Amino acid sequence: MLRSSYDVVIVGTDLPGLVFGALAAKKGYRVLVLGHGGKENVYVIEGHHFVRRPHLLFGFADSNPIREVFRELALAPEMRNLPRPLSPNCSVILPDSRIEITHMKGIFEEEIAREFPGQLASFRDFASRLPDVESHMEPILAERPILPPASFREILDFRRHAKTIAPLATAVGSDGLAPFGDDPRMRAFLSAPIAAMSGLSSPWLHPLPFVRLMNHLMRGLFFVEWGFDALKNLFLERIKNNSGDVRLNDHVDMLVLKRSRVNEVEVRARDEAIGVGVLVIGSRLSDALDLIPEPQAKRRYRARVEKVTPSHYMTTLNVGANREVIPEGMAKTGFVVANPGRPLEGSNYLVVQTDPAMEPLEGLDPARATISVSAFMPADRLDGKASTIERLNNEMLESLRGALPFLDRHRTVISSAALTTHPKTGKPIIDMAGLQPIYDAPVARSLDMVTWPVRTAYKNVLFLGDDSAGPLGFEGAFVSAFMAFDVLKKLIQLKNVM
Repeated sequence: MLRSSYDVVIVGTDLPGLVFGALAAKKGYRVLVLGHGGKENVYVIEGHHFVRRPHLLFGFADSNPIREVFRELALAPEMRNLPRPLSPNCSVILPDSRIEITHMKGIFEEEIAREFPGQLASFRDFASRLPDVESHMEPILAERPILPPASFREILDFRRHAKTIAPLATAVGSDGLAPFGDDPRMRAFLSAPIAAMSGLSSPWLHPLPFVRLMNHLMRGLFFVEWGFDALKNLFLERIKNNSGDVRLNDHVDMLVLKRSRVNEVEVRARDEAIGVGVLVIGSRLSDALDLIPEPQAKRRYRARVEKVTPSHYMTTLNVGANREVIPEGMAKTGFVVANPGRPLEGSNYLVVQTDPAMEPLEGLDPARATISVSAFMPADRLDGKASTIERLNNEMLESLRGALPFLDRHRTVISSAALTTHPKTGKPIIDMAGLQPIYDAPVARSLDMVTWPVRTAYKNVLFLGDDSAGPLGFEGAFVSAFMAFDVLKKLIQLKNVM
């Protein structure tokens, strides 16, 4: 039975979809969010706040898309009070050194000169190019072109932007770390943070987003109490406050289509169908496509989606321990590279965060600490067996001991975000909510800014799952939300939408 209709129905609670939903509701669209089984990033085991993925938040001070979202939603006080810069920004731990990355230029250059003899001049040359790249990219991000282009107008805009950055791309070259030659330590030092921020296993091969994120890194990572969960709740509140509806406990059972358009959403375990103007997939794309009945499915599109497979999955292991295990002065976020000459994957490359849930500082337990350890697991290792995740977890622990030598003495509890317990057998099974897909490269004709297009093959279906954030990482969630909002304005025109 059709009980209600909405201009926008969002299925899932990934950040890009919620940013989009808040923008749409603010402009007068009737928005509904269905949780569809989405899980919070923070979960609790034996009193420890663990995470499913690391918090890598940046760009609050210098990103036009992020600032514009907060301005549009009248969240200026939150922009001033929520994010707090971390000091130092982060650290990179190599086999023979620990290097702090700080926004203070003089101190940072002293670190470079001490740890990488002979590379200071190359680093200064590299750093001098960063503002130039940003000065060319910032106007493009402010204009918010829809990428990849589809309409004639979008193609013209794309060609104009591509022409603008062509000399810059040529100057930077195809290797963002070319100024440092084949020095594996220097290359690992600079690429380790950007790999995690971008979700690219080889970020230096995509120089424009690489340099964009390097600019963000130099200005700092940020602390936001409860991280992604707090930001999502902020946008959910804006949806509700602007006459939208939020039903986090409801799942979608089926999508009803007619002529390549989703007309209705059927809600599981309810005698209810919801009318849809535009459907937004705010979860994994392939899972949402499974909700379309076979006779109405676009098989060729589904085949294209299935053809694009992750190169890696980011998986996170959480460790509860006595607080004394953490070395004095250790940065909140560290990147551990065991062998700079090897690929940044598996136990060779770890993202380590202390108190990763970003719980309020005044509420931290002085005796107990939580450490999250994240790694890029090659996708070909994921064979569906829990034992594969367990082996990688053991490898990650062994590598972590190099940075925290007294880990075993102080460890009290361990939890893998990628594993859960089978409700009937009690045996461990893989939990895909704890595996974040990592893709090799952006899509064609996207100025290297998009991994998954917001458009789909269905006329009124947009994709705004986490994968749509692309190589711009956290900032990309806001970029893709703006792209989708511009598409929405073309699909549904409201008199009060400017």
